[in-house]
Amino acid sequence: MRVGYFVGETVQNLRRNFLMTVAAISTVAISLLLLGGTQILGLIVNNVTLNWEAKVEISTYLRDDATQGEISLLEEDISQMPEVQDVTYVSKDQAFQEFREMYETQPEFYENLPEDALPASLRVKLKDADDTETVASAIEGAPGVKDVRFGGEIIKRLLRVNSLLRTITLVMSIILMIAAAALIANTIRLAIYARRDEIGIMKLVGATNWFIRIPFMLEGVFAALMGAVAAGGVILLANTLLFSRIGETLTFLGPVFSFTSAEIVTVMLVLGGVGCAVGLIGSMMALRRFLEV
Repeated sequence: MRVGYFVGETVQNLRRNFLMTVAAISTVAISLLLLGGTQILGLIVNNVTLNWEAKVEISTYLRDDATQGEISLLEEDISQMPEVQDVTYVSKDQAFQEFREMYETQPEFYENLPEDALPASLRVKLKDADDTETVASAIEGAPGVKDVRFGGEIIKRLLRVNSLLRTITLVMSIILMIAAAALIANTIRLAIYARRDEIGIMKLVGATNWFIRIPFMLEGVFAALMGAVAAGGVILLANTLLFSRIGETLTFLGPVFSFTSAEIVTVMLVLGGVGCAVGLIGSMMALRRFLEV
């Protein structure tokens, strides 16, 4: 009986303040959509980072006057490092052939280039990209080494950009969620004001505080959850109609825009949880300020 009463009162409140409820749902949806976008952005950058990390190699360029003994000793020392997965020797001829293949459509880049112009090198593949700087520092200055280069700086810049974008989006989400909570509180305040006489009578006949509060709290949670559902629907559509098609059309971006079902479910759960929290906070704001029960 009480459950039916609470549901009926909640529906009645929503009908009485339909426009305000729609406004509250829209504000919650926009704020949670930004929050969901922040999570998706994090997943994209994480996929990009993992993709780059898998390709990170340390290129150890050798001096032209390096002896075979120095090269063999250097290759052996690097192979014995616990962080190293594999070491490959690239001769001058191999380096020139790879250069020609890379610029096959632009022969002017290599036509006048001597075949021995490019240095021989050792390509070092790591078990973990986080060890790049440590291994590169250990190799630098070794006998026969001319220069050591790696692509770790690109990943660092990518992570810094990602951190900045996520911070900006998260701040915007928080601001909009505060606005959503305030709007929900205002919607409930109007419902309380419209039923002030009825609430007074309920108190006189012995209705408990929570008996009066629950329908208004359900109203706030319902509005927030509808906003979460709307935001989640947009993200699911984007994943189905946009991200998956980008991966199919541009195959090199497939790993970047490929999200697992668990990741999408996690995003949906976060949106639902945050939506409930916003609804409850907005409800409690209204009940504390405008309902002395």
